[in-house]
Amino acid sequence: LPQVLIHHGLFPTAPMQPRMAVSIELLSFYRALFERSCDAVNALAAALKTHYARRGFQLTDLHVSICF
Repeated sequence: LPQVLIHHGLFPTAPMQPRMAVSIELLSFYRALFERSCDAVNALAAALKTHYARRGFQLTDLHVSICF
């Protein structure tokens, strides 16, 4: 099963019986952010916010008000 996941561009979360998999492209994107940022989590969040905003999604905060 792990070889099939990798063949389809997914990285398994366990070596024997994975229940989830992560996109290899997403891991590559995260690595690029990590290499260019001292705070990779915030860089990833900002990049995803920009990515979704460009695709037309409206982002909300915890109070479900629109953030700009």
